[in-house]
Amino acid sequence: MRRIHARRWAVAATLLAALPCPAPCATPAGADAASPGDEIFDPKRAPVIVVKVTAKKHAAVPKQSGSTTTITAQSIENKANSSSFSSIIASSVAGAVQSSSGDLHIRGSHGQYTYYLDGAPLPSSVSGSFTDLIDPKNIETLKVYTGGFPSYYGGNLAAVFAVNAKAGRPGHPTGLFQQIVQGYETYETIGQTSGGVGRVSYFLSGIRGSTDRRLDPVSQTPLHDSGSDSVVFGKFDYQAGRNDKLTIDTAHTDSELQIPNEPDRQAIGQDDRQVENGTFANVIWKHDDARQSLLAAFYSHTSQLRYNGDPVHDLMASADNPDTSGLVSTFENQKANYAGVRTDYSVRVARRHTLGVGFDGQTVTGSEQFKILSGNGDAPVTDNHNIGGNDQSAYLQDDWTPGRWQINFGARYDVHKAVIESSQLSPRLNMTYAAGPHDHFHAYYDRLFQPTAFEDVRQLSGSTAIGNTVVTSIKPERDDFYEVGYQHDHSGVTTTLSAYYKTAKDVVDDTALGSTQITVPFNVEKGYVRGLEAAVDGPITHDLSGYANYARSWAKNAGAITGGIFSSDISPGYFYADHDQTDTAAVGLSYSHGSIGVNLDGEYGSGLPYGQDDAGNVNFLRVPSHFIFNGGLSVKSGHSEIEATVINLLNQPYVIKQASAFSGREWGQGRTFGVKFTQTF
Repeated sequence: MRRIHARRWAVAATLLAALPCPAPCATPAGADAASPGDEIFDPKRAPVIVVKVTAKKHAAVPKQSGSTTTITAQSIENKANSSSFSSIIASSVAGAVQSSSGDLHIRGSHGQYTYYLDGAPLPSSVSGSFTDLIDPKNIETLKVYTGGFPSYYGGNLAAVFAVNAKAGRPGHPTGLFQQIVQGYETYETIGQTSGGVGRVSYFLSGIRGSTDRRLDPVSQTPLHDSGSDSVVFGKFDYQAGRNDKLTIDTAHTDSELQIPNEPDRQAIGQDDRQVENGTFANVIWKHDDARQSLLAAFYSHTSQLRYNGDPVHDLMASADNPDTSGLVSTFENQKANYAGVRTDYSVRVARRHTLGVGFDGQTVTGSEQFKILSGNGDAPVTDNHNIGGNDQSAYLQDDWTPGRWQINFGARYDVHKAVIESSQLSPRLNMTYAAGPHDHFHAYYDRLFQPTAFEDVRQLSGSTAIGNTVVTSIKPERDDFYEVGYQHDHSGVTTTLSAYYKTAKDVVDDTALGSTQITVPFNVEKGYVRGLEAAVDGPITHDLSGYANYARSWAKNAGAITGGIFSSDISPGYFYADHDQTDTAAVGLSYSHGSIGVNLDGEYGSGLPYGQDDAGNVNFLRVPSHFIFNGGLSVKSGHSEIEATVINLLNQPYVIKQASAFSGREWGQGRTFGVKFTQTF
């Protein structure tokens, strides 16, 4: 018994030790793993150690393995702040920073990540959208890959979000009704049902929400910040045979929201609004037997954003700003249609050797109507053009497990056809070595090719107070990514340590236009990101489990800044990227005993950079650090459950971003109480 207690205290001590000091920082200057000999690699995932968790209740916390974090539906449900995809990632994944209004910065990267739903790619929405591609409440499991990418994965690779949606099972229909009420007049209603007959199963979901704090506001008190969202989602499975399955995923989203005001703009009645909608449909065929597997997916996604400025009030002088020369008013109507096909075939050529080959093809069409009016009397900045472009990719993958090694080797060839055509051959080599039954070491090298989205490149003409407009082709970012790490598994507790380094050429970043979240991409000549990560997760006692992670990273760029609203500009030296946060940490505890459940999670950030001096040095200041806690207490009786929640328990006011050349100021959410009622059937 003493041995068990000692292990429990050791895990608890490790969780506490991972927490950083909550004091404000000074402003800076600038389950046991399977033996690798017993498993054959699945070419559809990164080379991670598969952790077996036998206690179901401990799936309530995210599970780290190598550079992969697995998040279950239960761990999502246990989050007090589970309303957005970004909040789930930021509170679960080492090195993930939640920025303004849903933005994510992972491992020092701006926002380059890719979604997969049930094996099919899911293209992102158009720039400036705030609606989640996938609502967290429709997720069964979510795997987040932040390194060790096999050639199966392409596109934007700061992270891959591989989602398995909830699915139905044959038998009597089941489902739930859930009502959430929180501060800021926040209401969310969720209805889900699933079932199946014979070979056909289904999962259906409908979500409707409204709030008076839809976006992170520009002042501490939300002003002109109401919004409403609706999501309908359906998943249909047809089991054609023992080894063959057809899956159809489809969803539609609608969002209407106000753009937050500064107090002086609120006083004069400024009324900017944004409307978004999107629809996607994926058809996926999977064949899987003992020797070979085949995936064929056809996918489509339509995304539209309409930003309606209020020129009368946008360009009107106010008590705090009598000079109108720096004011702008924005209008946009952008629509993008994505269609693509993906095939993947793998064959087991030997007991410990699998070969895979695949192809991706995607086209984008659409239209852009864009205008910025300036208070200084200059001619409007406009952009009216048709959107068009395509991507093609092919990859070859070799996965084998000689002895204690797991080796994932391959290459990917990508062609990106936009205003200019670009391509790259990207080799990948990812290796894991089992030093013993509980200890594993990994080393990764990935060559990455990350073009910007077609629809984000704007063909601006004119001039305005916000900057010069220069039509410059945006080059793809080309990276060399290196990582080494260690993982220890014992009695369900996993501890990981990782170090990574990335060099980049033609770094892709973006800047927001005016007071909007509509962005224009630009290139920085070169850059690098380096970082260290540590994570621990697992059971502490039979009823208590927890996790903690800490990341320290540095992201810097240097050289010519070209494209967007910037004229060619040579930076004087390396400067911190505006999405660089040096220290990031997260911790969580989940307790379940009988009908009682208690959850607590915390997030720490040392602050994002901002500022520019007369010499042109950018991002040499940082917003103050923050340390916030969220929690929930639930009671379950039969098929009913009620939970009291609180966001930002200590009510710490904090600024997410400060106004700079690349973004505006935005505030984090203050203490917010809520209640959640769930009825299952």
